Amino acid sequence: MRPLRPSRASRRSLAVAFATVVIVIGAPLVALADWEQFQGSGDHNGVADGPSAPLTVAWVNEDVELEDAGATGGLSSPVIAEDGTIVEVAPTAVLGFDGEDGSELFSADRDLGPSSQPAIGEGADGPIVVYTEGFGDRGPSQTASASASPAAEDEPFDSHVNAVDLESGEPVWGSAVQLEEVVQTPVAVDETDAYIGDVGGRVTAVELASGDVRWSEELGTPISGAVTLDAGRALVTTLGGREDPSEVVALDTASGELLWRAGVEDASNLVTAPVVADGRILTLDVIGGVVAFDAEDGRFLWRTEVVNPIAPRGQPFLLQGVGAPAPVSGDGQVFAVDVTGRVYAIDAETGALLWDHALNDPSQFSPPLLTDDHVLVPTDSGTLYAVDRESGHLVWRIDGGGTFLRGLSDAGDELVGVMGFENAAIVSFAADPGGTSLDEPSPTTFDAGRMLPAFLLGGVVVGIVALLLARPLQRRLGPALARRSDPGGGS
Repeated sequence: MRPLRPSRASRRSLAVAFATVVIVIGAPLVALADWEQFQGSGDHNGVADGPSAPLTVAWVNEDVELEDAGATGGLSSPVIAEDGTIVEVAPTAVLGFDGEDGSELFSADRDLGPSSQPAIGEGADGPIVVYTEGFGDRGPSQTASASASPAAEDEPFDSHVNAVDLESGEPVWGSAVQLEEVVQTPVAVDETDAYIGDVGGRVTAVELASGDVRWSEELGTPISGAVTLDAGRALVTTLGGREDPSEVVALDTASGELLWRAGVEDASNLVTAPVVADGRILTLDVIGGVVAFDAEDGRFLWRTEVVNPIAPRGQPFLLQGVGAPAPVSGDGQVFAVDVTGRVYAIDAETGALLWDHALNDPSQFSPPLLTDDHVLVPTDSGTLYAVDRESGHLVWRIDGGGTFLRGLSDAGDELVGVMGFENAAIVSFAADPGGTSLDEPSPTTFDAGRMLPAFLLGGVVVGIVALLLARPLQRRLGPALARRSDPGGGS
């Protein structure tokens, strides 16, 4: 018996059904969020595939109540789950928000501690939020000192790693993981573990499924930023001290075994997380250096020093605790923003400075975010700027509606950040198809096309003014000059 062949109408119906499934299933995939930890992924390169400028404010949630915000840094920068759930750490809570409108979904209690950015990983029964908590014996007023002594051996130190279920906010581990020091840097995760660096210089790896400590390694000086994960290596920047150099350290992610340590002689303290892009490790030093190492073996590649005469104490890049600034990199370019709001573009292969743009709007608490076309810079004034990656020209600016905009994260169709400290808010930016782009060079850049006409116009105006002022003087001195020059005149 021959099998029945579907009729032409049936085939057409199947095709329509298949196309419908593709549209229904495929459309949301394009808009999926992808920002589950600091700067998006384990390599922390800060590249987003979300909307780019022009942008508009999609929604703002100002109904976020915080306790002790001034002591902890307010709300942490957000992380975004694949389903669009927004998660942030508040001084005494872990908060989940709906990505559609910013409404609160859950709140879980948290011990008072620095508002370090959490991370979303895969637990035993689904996605979990991993976060740090607790000040230990320091208290909020002492967190700025990274060299303070830990608690005495006979006193428990109250600093932990903990985790809650993403959907319910309920605890998922049997107990919190005890730490030896306060944590002021973001949590990092890979497929199996969470990685935490503390102010005492210890890196701890914790299994996501169980909450068990896989390994813990002491590196000697405070950890400058989030642990970076690349090709089975946990990369860590150490701040250094009087006797110890500031270095990038590579540890084996499975065992914690030291693989290599790398530094550079003419660099000062390395103050940001290491960022991995195109086989390079990138970080910033406090005296204004953008530094690159080989990601495989730590070999020093180049250091580019940026010069900004208005940087406080001559230090363009500063260690900012939970602010966690860092460079971003993609497609052969490295971008850094200093504390004054000056943006620098550098060739990733050679270290050559390509351009810089002085926004003249301080940006102290957040790294930039990189889209296909632009570098997006959140600033202390609450303004979000977009600078063209190729030209370095300002192409867009928008007021977020509050102060201290920071922590931009990719939520798929939107970008989400936080504003304020005591009066915290969450703000979402979406694409604005009707927006008109700008084309403004840096105010520090000589633009011959614009300056020459201005000079010419100024010269014409000055010449006319000079002629007008000279005419009365000429009438007054004219006869006398004529008599002096008359050859027939007397002596």
